[in-house]
This record gives sequence, structure tokens and C-alpha cells, in this order.
Amino acid sequence: MSKAKLKQLPRIPDNAELVDINEASKRLGKGYSRRSIFRRIKSGEWVEGLHWIDDRARDSAKAIIKINLTAINELRAVPAAYR
Repeated sequence: MSKAKLKQLPRIPDNAELVDINEASKRLGKGYSRRSIFRRIKSGEWVEGLHWIDDRARDSAKAIIKINLTAINELRAVPAAYR
């Protein structure tokens, strides 16, 4: 990936709290099951590099998804009508 492309990608802030999907589901509570988290990722509602990351090794076929709880809670703070 070129340097110009890397500058355009969202960056995870230093204060980000990254957890796996199971932990995110527990901590976010009702409405955030594993299935709904995957749905939000697949639909594009949550942006890769901002709301979640794929933390797998370069040659791994299996994804290791980490959720940025800080960004999700900021998103939840915005009233639904304005999202």
C-alpha cells in the first residue's frame, strides 16, 4: 500500500480500548450480540480502522477482530436522528 493510501485510512486514537467480540458484546450490553456486531461490521455501519480492526497476522486466514469500545461509545452518544 502506498504512503498516500495509508494517510487516507482512519487512525485509531491512543486512548482506544480494543477488546475481542465476546468481551465487546458483554460490555456494550443489550442490542450488541456477536451477531449484531458482525452485522454492523459487514454493513459498513462500523468503519474498519476506527470502530474495529482485524488484528490477524499477515499470513493468517482467520480474522481476529478487535472492537474499539471508545469509538463505539462515542457513536452511541450521538442521538439516533443525527447518526
